[in-house]
Amino acid sequence: MRYFIFSILLTVPFLASAQHKPMTYEAPPRMNISQIDNREYSTLVFFDYTVPEDSTWNQSHQWINFGNKTYIAVPGSQKKYKMLSTVNMPIDSEAEHKMMLFDRPGQRHQFVLEFEKLPEDCSSFDIVEDLTHPQAFNIRNVSFNPTDSVPSVNVDDFIADYPLKEYGQYYVNGTVVSYVKYNGIIVNSVANFLDQYGKYVCINISVQNFRDRSILFNPANLSAIGYRNPKKKQVKTKSSKELDDPIYADRSVRRNKKDAPSEYDETITIPFEVELLSYDEYDRIVRKKQQWQSFWAALGEGLAAANAGYSSSTTTYSGSSRTNANAHAYSNVGGVYGYANAYGSSYTTAYGQSHTTNYNGLAAYAANQQATANMAELSYSQNQIRQQIGDGYVKMHTIPAETEYSGFFNVKYNKKMQGLTYTIVIDGEPYTFYS
Repeated sequence: MRYFIFSILLTVPFLASAQHKPMTYEAPPRMNISQIDNREYSTLVFFDYTVPEDSTWNQSHQWINFGNKTYIAVPGSQKKYKMLSTVNMPIDSEAEHKMMLFDRPGQRHQFVLEFEKLPEDCSSFDIVEDLTHPQAFNIRNVSFNPTDSVPSVNVDDFIADYPLKEYGQYYVNGTVVSYVKYNGIIVNSVANFLDQYGKYVCINISVQNFRDRSILFNPANLSAIGYRNPKKKQVKTKSSKELDDPIYADRSVRRNKKDAPSEYDETITIPFEVELLSYDEYDRIVRKKQQWQSFWAALGEGLAAANAGYSSSTTTYSGSSRTNANAHAYSNVGGVYGYANAYGSSYTTAYGQSHTTNYNGLAAYAANQQATANMAELSYSQNQIRQQIGDGYVKMHTIPAETEYSGFFNVKYNKKMQGLTYTIVIDGEPYTFYS
């Protein structure tokens, strides 16, 4: 609702409105204030920013945004005049990270920030994004003459030639969802690790067409670059001798202000080519691996079925016997009597096994039937998987106005991969994501 009200305020002429050109201000490089409009209910500050033209463009993506806690401070006042909204500039917050993406070095962008209305007698102020971060957009000593008025600026005309390409991230049950909005097209993306028929980065993507005409999704326009072997290089905050105030340090590549201290390590990564698979390429991999899976499964099922008709039993036996005997003898020789006794025993022990093998034709038939059913079930499961892949994998597709197309594609995983950048070009415009 706030944005709806704001759009009305921008289009209704106001009686109590004054427009001023700033006389002086101290701002980060290439950041310019073109006008200040102190309107009836709010104050508008008109900006333009130009991307640097140097070697840093090819080393990292370029972006810009303003934090949601940006405010105006007026000298002599403790009040913070909060930023209410922006025009043509994303607002970054803890819940949703948003930024404006640039496509080329030297690109210019114009935007407007809306703040709570400044006092009528105000002639100077500071715009504060984050005093604790050296790369924040903090603009000091913005001064103007309240009595010098200039013609008003139409907001729509001011931003007309500078379309916003917004990149953002938000969370759904712990999963990071990224999106790019530009010129009536929204591309959403989620990247996950996939261990199925190989190891991949599986990228789910959806394209929403809010234009009044059809657009074409062409997988041939997909590309990806991996990054590896990070090397940490210490980057120190410039001293006051090098720069009057470190909060005005160059911010050609902005970082998350909540995570980066005043001295931080800049990670330098080396790009390398990665293999982005088309549907036909991935389908060949799946088919080949499924054939091997079927081969080993059939071999196992066949061996099990071949042995199923046979049964065997082994009987182990052991036994022992003992025989005891004794004998007595008497004699009378020459009137002398005598006797003798003899005792004896014997032990016999026997061990043995008997092995019997039987064949059951009915059991063999049932096992073969089960093996056939198991292979049929495996084949059906594999066909279902291939069908799902075929239905979901991205292909050439015309997206009519007010409709959406979604699918996924795979990038081969590399254990050295520290990061991945992937881009889809739609209607000649690149939509780039970072993970």
